Amino acid sequence: MTGLTLEKQDEYARLLLERCRMLGIHICCAESLTGGLLCDAFVRIPGASDTFRGGVNTYAVDTKASILGVDRAFLDEHGPVNFFTAQHMAQGALQLFDCDGIALSTTGVAGPGPDGDIPAGTVYIGCARSGGKTLSVVRFFSGSRAEVRHAAVCAALEYAVECLEDECA
Repeated sequence: MTGLTLEKQDEYARLLLERCRMLGIHICCAESLTGGLLCDAFVRIPGASDTFRGGVNTYAVDTKASILGVDRAFLDEHGPVNFFTAQHMAQGALQLFDCDGIALSTTGVAGPGPDGDIPAGTVYIGCARSGGKTLSVVRFFSGSRAEVRHAAVCAALEYAVECLEDECA
């Protein structure tokens, strides 16, 4: 990862943690293709422990169902890379961590090749608020597997900041 990308990631993580602190809420996450990088983005920031509740890596499809409660029949029929899965992963993280705030999730295809008809670089990001809305977006990235994973982390952090700004506006 380039220094510029890491600086951007740290900037978004710091901003998100500060925003959560201001609102008196916590944050947690559920990851798949990012494999722990989103958690790392938070714990890289000093003082994150007062806001960040934790994260879970549900890389295998069955763990999305067994740990986060994503509907197994849906996963079997449609796979894990879609809006529904991203939203339900985020909702599952809120419950798993008993989080009174916001949860982020990442699911997608990092590459190097496609997963069936889903091209490499496709990333779905979920954002759930306790007692509030659950939203998701899809983003498309190019580059190596590592570059896609790191871009997904930056995109998830940026999306969460936007979601909180929209709610606070």
